[in-house]
Parts: sequence; C-alpha cells; structure tokens
Amino acid sequence: MGIKLWWAFINLGSVLANVVLIILFLYTKLEKAEKLLYDTSFIGWYKNTCGASLIGRQARLNALSMIIFMPKLMQKRGEVSPEVYSRLPYSLIAQVRALYIMALINCLGATGFYFLF
Repeated sequence: MGIKLWWAFINLGSVLANVVLIILFLYTKLEKAEKLLYDTSFIGWYKNTCGASLIGRQARLNALSMIIFMPKLMQKRGEVSPEVYSRLPYSLIAQVRALYIMALINCLGATGFYFLF
C-alpha cells in the first residue's frame, strides 16, 4: 500500500470521528448550552424555524458557534447581550472550538490529499 491509500484512510477516519463527535454534541450538550442562552432571540428563531431534526440542531450549533467565535461582533449587531458570553462555561467554549477546528483540519487534509497526490 502506498502513501496515498494510508493518507486516504487517515483522512476518512478523521472525518468520520469528527462527524460522530458533532452528532454526539448535538444530542447531548446543545440543549444545556441553549438553556444558558435564554435571552438570545436568534437561537430561539432557529429552534422554531428548523425544529428538532438533525439539520435544525446543526443550525442551532452554528448559531452557538457564531456567539463563541465572534462575541464582540454579535454584541455590536445587537444579537446578544454583553453578559451572554460570560454565562457559557469555558469547557463548552473549548469543545465547540475543538469541533470546528477539527473540521477545518479535515478540510485542509482533504485539500492536501487532492492537490499533493
């Protein structure tokens, strides 16, 4: 087996692990995070519009990640109050960041596989 096949297996395994971790997060910790963000209107909008399906949960996770990655911008736009970010525990912030950074690394690995091999 050449390096191409090993690289493909490593990249595929990493992508599958990332998908499983995101789905586990969606069904275990998303509800707890939303309870901490009770005064954030656009997360409630996503919940009412998209529902409780997998795609709706992913939309709400993306809204949560916007608050985590861009808190000052969301405050400037008036989407969240200034104390919303301080209500989130650091462990939850680190987990959401890790999910999205892992997805970014998987995309870079797939891009490297495409262009280098």
